[in-house]
Amino acid sequence: MLMTIILSVYAAVVLAIAVSSLRYGDTMENFLVAGRRQRKILVVASMLASTIGGGITIGTVDKASKLGFAAFWFVAAGGIAHFLQGLLLSRTVRESEALTMAELSDKVAGGQARTITSLVVLVTWIGIASAQFTASARVLSTLVGLPHQGAVAVAASFIVVYTLIGGQKSVLRTDLFQFGILALAVVGTLAYLYLADPPRPGTVEIVLFNEAFGPLDFVYYLVVMGGSYFICPMMFTRILSADTPDNARKSSFLSGAGMFFFAFALVFIGLWVRASGFDTGKLDPLNALAKGRLPPALGSALVIGLLAAILSTADTVLITAAGIVENDLVKRSKVNGVRLWTVAIGLVAAFIALFQKDVIAALMKTYNGYTAGLVPALFVALMFARFKDGKSARRPHAPLFSAAILAGYGFGVAGTLAGGGALSKALPLAGMAVSAALALLSYRRREVRS
Repeated sequence: MLMTIILSVYAAVVLAIAVSSLRYGDTMENFLVAGRRQRKILVVASMLASTIGGGITIGTVDKASKLGFAAFWFVAAGGIAHFLQGLLLSRTVRESEALTMAELSDKVAGGQARTITSLVVLVTWIGIASAQFTASARVLSTLVGLPHQGAVAVAASFIVVYTLIGGQKSVLRTDLFQFGILALAVVGTLAYLYLADPPRPGTVEIVLFNEAFGPLDFVYYLVVMGGSYFICPMMFTRILSADTPDNARKSSFLSGAGMFFFAFALVFIGLWVRASGFDTGKLDPLNALAKGRLPPALGSALVIGLLAAILSTADTVLITAAGIVENDLVKRSKVNGVRLWTVAIGLVAAFIALFQKDVIAALMKTYNGYTAGLVPALFVALMFARFKDGKSARRPHAPLFSAAILAGYGFGVAGTLAGGGALSKALPLAGMAVSAALALLSYRRREVRS
């Protein structure tokens, strides 16, 4: 009963924030990029809330308990990517005045690139939304005992409703609130474990690489996983919502620093589990700590923090995908259209989460394809971009540039289908190399043709 009350209060606060943002949803620019007037604190908090989600949080602690300190790279790769983003891309992205990453593709590489980008993002982000709904349902089932299908219905309905009410402004504000809960819960857990029951001296080892995490794993996480943070439609939406190009650049740097902090915090929680020999049973280490090791108040705060992290990712996924459908596939500029697509995508993702968990796994396999195909090609295009009257004056050879995205995408998906081992990491890396090479050639061929 107490947990139900706490969750009800939490839901009421989030919905109140969404309703207070309703007046900002009158135009596409306001609804999708919050009027391009957002301060650094909102942009940075939302970037972190969208990256340090429930999967990253739970997964990093779990990896650290098994791999040791090498799990640090699981989050640190994203931190490095955000530093590079601030150094190389953020200013250019903000100056493009695009509404979505697909529209940005059009501005730098043409209409074919816009369509392919839209389709790749849509398929991949439906899978991510389904995974977020499933993760939310598991937390709700643990907290209040709802069956899986009922928990999915409640979680999906709540996320869709508060996302479509206030749009991007609502997402940014709720992300600040929800990320604050997660941050306090993680820091509180770390402090309690090491102060109340510190591990024996010498049991916590800081080794960057070991037998279970070699050079190929490091390159994969740094390049492929990091690439998904470096060029990401959710991160670009945050950059495009910043009030100035300079603040967009600073936000990427600050988000990178935040990811490094969380990399250390989450890894040291996992190292405590590894050093102490704590029995997690059938649960992942973080949920096991919340249930059986932390004081009840702190354990509850941690579980609610994990739920907040999942919701912060899910709302961003929905509005990103819906905005791309309306703005770049349907090519209209109606806010109610984005709201309609938010509901439609939410229904599809929820249906998959309700009945077809194997489909979620299949859709998530396309994420390697997204990174291997789209990230290198779009990076090359942004490096060549010279904006004039809203579009780049330097454009690639369109068919060859499209081939770069599709070829890399194929390699990436093939790597995921390989199942495991060195090939599953080598193929996405090869796909990124092929995509980058063909994208570079598309600009060279364009110059020769001219």
